[in-house]
Amino acid sequence: MKITPASLTLNQLLSAPNEQYIIPAYQRRYSWHEKQVYELIDDVELLEGADSHLLGSIVCLSRVHVAGLNQLELVDGQQRLTTVSILFECIRKRLEKTKKELASEIARLLSASTIDGKQQLKIQLDSMDASEFERLMQSRDKGDFKNGELRHAFRLLRDWVDECSIDDLTQFLYRLQNQVFIVRLDVDHAKDAFKLFETINNRGLSLSPTDIIKNFLLGNAARLGEETLMNAREAWTKLTQLLDETNSDAFFRYFLTAHLKRRVTASSVVENFKILFMHVVTEAEGLPERQYYVEDSPGVDGDDNGDDTEGDNVDDEDEDEDAFMNTTGKKSFSDFLGQMTSSARIYGQLVLAKTGKAKIDRHLRQLNMIKAAQTYGYLMHLSVGGCNDKDFINILELTEAFLLRRHICKERANETEQLFAKLCAVDPKSPVAKTQQEYRKATPPDSKFRQEFANAKFTANIIDRARYCLEAIELHLRSKHGELQVLGSDSVHVEHIIPQKIITKKAKDEFGDWVTYLGDAAEELHADYVSRIGNLTLFAGSLNIAASNSPFGKKKKAYKKSAILITQELGAMSNFRFDQVISRSTRFADMALEIWPSA
Repeated sequence: MKITPASLTLNQLLSAPNEQYIIPAYQRRYSWHEKQVYELIDDVELLEGADSHLLGSIVCLSRVHVAGLNQLELVDGQQRLTTVSILFECIRKRLEKTKKELASEIARLLSASTIDGKQQLKIQLDSMDASEFERLMQSRDKGDFKNGELRHAFRLLRDWVDECSIDDLTQFLYRLQNQVFIVRLDVDHAKDAFKLFETINNRGLSLSPTDIIKNFLLGNAARLGEETLMNAREAWTKLTQLLDETNSDAFFRYFLTAHLKRRVTASSVVENFKILFMHVVTEAEGLPERQYYVEDSPGVDGDDNGDDTEGDNVDDEDEDEDAFMNTTGKKSFSDFLGQMTSSARIYGQLVLAKTGKAKIDRHLRQLNMIKAAQTYGYLMHLSVGGCNDKDFINILELTEAFLLRRHICKERANETEQLFAKLCAVDPKSPVAKTQQEYRKATPPDSKFRQEFANAKFTANIIDRARYCLEAIELHLRSKHGELQVLGSDSVHVEHIIPQKIITKKAKDEFGDWVTYLGDAAEELHADYVSRIGNLTLFAGSLNIAASNSPFGKKKKAYKKSAILITQELGAMSNFRFDQVISRSTRFADMALEIWPSA
């Protein structure tokens, strides 16, 4: 590996007019948050005298420089260089009327020249952020933006720059240009660039699983030739677009679950992916590291990070099966990438409930409200495998009831994941009978579900689950009279009948004196009852609280006018205290047995 290192000030890094840094299409979106942006400002502001600040290193895939514009592919450093260019542009904009020479100097740093003298952006995004970055660099920040973090970074920096005096800003600019250093690492070959990226990031420990997998795939593609690398870049670009607005790390976790037919923990995604690749990709047989991954590679397990576990302590069982040898067999690198992007398309549709089929999308939305991430590997397996719509809808309906029961009864989440992983062995062309059989064995009994449903606490982190249950109860009450159009709308929210806060002065001014109204031990009992299903209802719009002698009386008029039955019924009640929460919870629990029957 030949590396050409250079320690450069930002002035030196950006001053060559015939160099342009390209952020390629396969890179993820800009993602710096407010904290990182302000840390950059602080690091520069706090420099004293001739002190310097190291902004880190960037990795550039470069070629021998030629006449005209030389484009350097930025393999590492996207977030830092993008933020630096935003900061420079905001300063240039502020100085263009009062310090024209300085503004012109910054403009030169931010532009690159083609051989015929045409000007282009020095930092050129070829990623999903490209058009939005160009708009923002031209101070056009109105309208819709898919990347809120990018627009927020521009606004933060523009506001900060506008608050600075011209003298302070000029001093800051000098430090930024001349006392902030970046180590630029130029690499000639793509395989070396991707390997170096992972190595300098503490051997991947600070990178996301998606970043590590990307570099693993592209680095190995580079070893197999320019055409393979080009195909891999195109596939990764497509995958990045398909997974936009989703959690790509979770995608790879469930992609592996579907292939290996066993639970894959969040911490073992990278290792499992590498071993799967080395086992199934035909071209991998010629790679030098293959032996390391193939020899003695049983199912890889690891400690979970707790996602989707409902607070369980996750115990990972030792799995000695050679899951990798039970996958779909050998395939070419191209076919492997195709399978991955096809799965990404399906995953995006599942998570975002955007299959284009109304009934399926409604069930997917409902599964999302329940919190059903454990199902995605199995649902991907069915969709990719050609499951017909009728069976898929049947599976979704069964899964809603099964999963809600297990969640309400606090069944172990890792066991739920193991079950869905096991179901990935089911034939996608006829999955219903086997799925129903497995659900039946793992479904909590009616007596337990009824009791737990009445006593369950629907806290803020699972309020969508409460909304799902309330919507289902509302539709059950309406029976065959059709679905209420307002349900599923963003204008509908979950309303706490007894408010979430009752003891503060603000709560008493807004909602009334619930402490006195609820009686003895109100403050102690409130925490136990406020989040139960019986204290929750659905309400559209804002609650217009009318004057009344009792706190509940203040809400009754608004409830009575509601078009939602479970809310309208409240308007006929004379009082609403803890006894009413209990009776309403019990009534809803009885309905729950009919709405979500055992498989």
